[in-house]
Amino acid sequence: NFSHFQLHLGFFIESIGNFRSQEMTFDVDLYMYTSWLDPRMTHNSSEEVILINDRKARDQMWLPDLYFANARSCSFQEVTVPNFNLFIARNGLVSYSLRATCSISCSLDLVNYPMDKQHCFIRVISYAHTREQLRVRWFAEDPVRLNNEIGLPEFTIDKIQPNYCDGTYRYAISERSYRTGNFSCLMASIHLERALGYNLVQSYIPTGLIVMISWVSFFIDRRAVPARVTLSFTTLVSLTTLGNGLRYDLPQVSYAKALDLWYGACLFFVFLALIEFAAVNSYMRKCEKYASVSKRQTC
Repeated sequence: NFSHFQLHLGFFIESIGNFRSQEMTFDVDLYMYTSWLDPRMTHNSSEEVILINDRKARDQMWLPDLYFANARSCSFQEVTVPNFNLFIARNGLVSYSLRATCSISCSLDLVNYPMDKQHCFIRVISYAHTREQLRVRWFAEDPVRLNNEIGLPEFTIDKIQPNYCDGTYRYAISERSYRTGNFSCLMASIHLERALGYNLVQSYIPTGLIVMISWVSFFIDRRAVPARVTLSFTTLVSLTTLGNGLRYDLPQVSYAKALDLWYGACLFFVFLALIEFAAVNSYMRKCEKYASVSKRQTC
């Protein structure tokens, strides 16, 4: 009987990383703890709590049908033994924990990239039981905890918040019909801030230096046409090549990112240096032409 059946849940995130911007996914290794009261599991054993870590015994018991709603893939750790344990108290309180490694999807907002902040979520929901049948709630104290030794090369973790995402979901009944139901949903919100150091060294400083190199042509003799043309085109090609490399690891979004604006401004300044040379060269040739004509008339 699943009428008003209540289940409590908590996470301990062991590791998080491998952010793939193109695929908009990241990997997380976590322990999921669940607890519920099942009157059918009451016992009078001499042991106050019975430990079950045998898979066959576990498979014969009722377990919540929870799944990670926004996971691309998940696998349960089984090295060196299946990573789970199940405790049953005398009053029928069941505590079940397992370890899983999941690839979680996260929709990235890259408008401010690489000075962006991202909000990623881990959503857990019952697959078949509606909220009237199975109500899932966070543990009262510290339901989502993080390994303090986690260090991300690309992001810093601002905070992790437990939230609820209860809502109406649709599920199929037959090929041409479906029903909707209200389901309990838990959501662990991970707030991330991108570290600027990598992009500062790999993007901003190199492109800024290329623009400054293009300004060297202003100090080259205007009559040294091959040198000025070579320098201008070399900086333009270098900037274009570097810009293509910067965009290689990012998804092809339909809006301009902050890095695109910076790159566009750098490209504009290099192009202006090339236009300046063309204007000066054209003006110089006209002056020489007029000087030659004036000299002939004087003679």
